[in-house]
Amino acid sequence: VAPGKTGDLQSFSLLKSWVMIVGGLALVIAGARILIPCATETAFRIGVPNDVIAATMVALGTSLPELMTAISAVRKGHPELTVGNIVGADVLNCLFVIGASAAVRPLAIPDNFFYFHFPAMLLILYSFRLFIFMNRDGFFRRWQGAWLLSVYLVYVILQYSFNLGGAH
Repeated sequence: VAPGKTGDLQSFSLLKSWVMIVGGLALVIAGARILIPCATETAFRIGVPNDVIAATMVALGTSLPELMTAISAVRKGHPELTVGNIVGADVLNCLFVIGASAAVRPLAIPDNFFYFHFPAMLLILYSFRLFIFMNRDGFFRRWQGAWLLSVYLVYVILQYSFNLGGAH
């Protein structure tokens, strides 16, 4: 938070902060216990591979907190928190979550990851990186946001249209 910009922040006691953190964590765990079987059943019923559901519906559901944080940060005059939060969450997911999961049990990598998901991820990351270099003033432009949204929309449409998932 920028110096002098704490007027809109609520003051929480340390105990209340910890209670909220533990409560939020419990809700996330409970949500995951509901989300995973529901997503698997949805994939089975509509004939879409699990990894397509995971890369779209589950990913959207687990990214909603970042979206709400981003909107809140922008509205409260702290847009710099948005990019940092998203990049930090992606680094955490790619390194810590996959690393911890693989340490517990080997993770299967579907074949389509190599010919679809990985190239799509590279396009997204290179677009993002290019926009960072283009925006030396520190702001993403609306057309850049539209481009990123369009790439995501095409990514989702391709997955569902061509059923670009691995095995069920």
